[in-house]
Amino acid sequence: MNPKLSRFFLHTAITLLLLLSLSGISHVLNIPVLQPLKVVAATSTLTIPSSALAPWPVFERVDALNSSFRSGLNTAWGDYWERSENPFDIGYTEQTQELTNTANGNYAIYNNLDLGSGVEALMLRIALPSGTNSVEVRLGSVSGSVVGSCTINSTGSLSDYRTVPCPLNSSLAKGKQNLVIRFTGSNSSMRFNWFAFWAKDTVQKIDEIQKIQSSDINQGSPVIPISGRPIRTQSLLPASSQILARSYGLWSPGKTWECPKWMHDTYFTNGDDGKVYPTWHPPVDFNPETNVYCTYGHEHGDDPLSSEVFNIAGMPAFGYVNEQLANQSVYRNEDHFGHKSFVANNWQMLNASNTSLIKSCDVSFKLHMGTHSPDALANTAHEMFASGKCDGLEPFNLKHFALFGAAGEFKEPETSLCDLSVNPGITPSPTNQPYGDAHRAIPTAGCYQRGTVDQKTADVNTRNTESWLTGFAGKSFYFNITNPSRFYDPSTTTKINRTVNNCYDPAHPLSTTLICEETLAAGSKVEWDDPRSPFRGTTQRETHFSGLAFSNSANSVIYTDAYGRNARISPAPAQGITFKQIVPVQGFKYDVNSQASLFPARDYSALGQNGVRAPN
Repeated sequence: MNPKLSRFFLHTAITLLLLLSLSGISHVLNIPVLQPLKVVAATSTLTIPSSALAPWPVFERVDALNSSFRSGLNTAWGDYWERSENPFDIGYTEQTQELTNTANGNYAIYNNLDLGSGVEALMLRIALPSGTNSVEVRLGSVSGSVVGSCTINSTGSLSDYRTVPCPLNSSLAKGKQNLVIRFTGSNSSMRFNWFAFWAKDTVQKIDEIQKIQSSDINQGSPVIPISGRPIRTQSLLPASSQILARSYGLWSPGKTWECPKWMHDTYFTNGDDGKVYPTWHPPVDFNPETNVYCTYGHEHGDDPLSSEVFNIAGMPAFGYVNEQLANQSVYRNEDHFGHKSFVANNWQMLNASNTSLIKSCDVSFKLHMGTHSPDALANTAHEMFASGKCDGLEPFNLKHFALFGAAGEFKEPETSLCDLSVNPGITPSPTNQPYGDAHRAIPTAGCYQRGTVDQKTADVNTRNTESWLTGFAGKSFYFNITNPSRFYDPSTTTKINRTVNNCYDPAHPLSTTLICEETLAAGSKVEWDDPRSPFRGTTQRETHFSGLAFSNSANSVIYTDAYGRNARISPAPAQGITFKQIVPVQGFKYDVNSQASLFPARDYSALGQNGVRAPN
């Protein structure tokens, strides 16, 4: 049989066995996932429903043309550059049509909208060249109860759009409703593109709110359905006899709609040392205590089960490298939120010596990249795993710290007038982290404000992006987050400030961006750890890796220090060389060319639908 098909069938079999188990994700009745699995009959027939109530705030955007009925309104093509339906730039957005003649009592009805337990405001996306206009919102029909009204001010031209709030009476604007948007003013020049709102206690489909990703370039890892899996039970918790790693059991819910701590703790795996470690879990689950969905409020990236080398990588043991370092009386403390998985299936890679030789490679990564705390301002060492196999070549499985520049400093985003090195005055922990020839680029208060108004405005999204570069598995890996929840601010005690706060400063370049306009139109004030904040650390664009390179090795099992250095074929505890790595005996060097190296753009908050929030 073709080796690729053999690996695929093995992966599929493991996936099916896991889905049939009580755990569904991490283990089968406390059997580590890296050991042979057996099917165990479930003690409960209750499974996760495909749809249920979601008690957290969920974002809903509705195209203005998607009405059930219109009276007096016309349609026209919007401005060519008006692509605001896609503020995170996930995939391609086509030019859209809009409603015109929005005046003199003309209206549109939108049927069967789920307003949940109440909507504070509608966000209206409009363009109004001059003057003012007015809007009212009614329930049911054009003669129904008025639940909101607002005055729309000029945006400057038909090419200048703005997202504006229209406050609603949330005690009336709730439940399943037909919503009427009626234009009561006399200024018919206004264009209406879309509207949106946030609502709690709406009905959602769990398999549709795990993540959103584009289909450009490389195919994203698939979403493995969660519906139909057995619900979590406390019988899935580790046995009392098992040894818990320091990283296990640290998370607790911070919002009323988040899952109970015990549910989170059922997602674990056993590391190579036999200890219990937290591992990947879906961002949304079903709470058997309340019979509704719950969110964990954070995400860990791609599902490792979707990797075609899951049989090599297994479930990632979050904090494993930190735990081994602690055994040497040194501890690198990385929080739970920052562990992110990346899955690359069937990537076409070129032999570095002969580009006509092409291999299909599957790689599974795990990196700790939190974008919410001061940690990365000072620390260069971040836990990273890389496992994979290319067709016809030997597998690899690496676990050690990746290095992102120098400890005790970082750099500003790589863009015009920025790109400066910054010393935040924070002591690294541990203090002896080695230098890595790469960087951590993090937004700063100073970088936002450099240059002319036009320069600041044109460059603001790049200045608000975190980009981390490191060397791993012999090549370069580049990780990019476009919506971090933090930026460096030397005026604060912690040396960080919250990105969403910039939306409320009219003089700040971010305040006029699409995502800040939506924040300001959300209704009540949005705090940094609110799911309504767009700055969640969930959106990745331009993340990529350049290839894989291994030298010949005398053994497929080698040992290194915590940073993947000083390799030898046997451990040397006195020198800290105790980290087991799996490498190919026959070395190889394969590159990925240009655009073929990119992960698809994706957002792990599903554009605000799954309750993921900062810290994440």
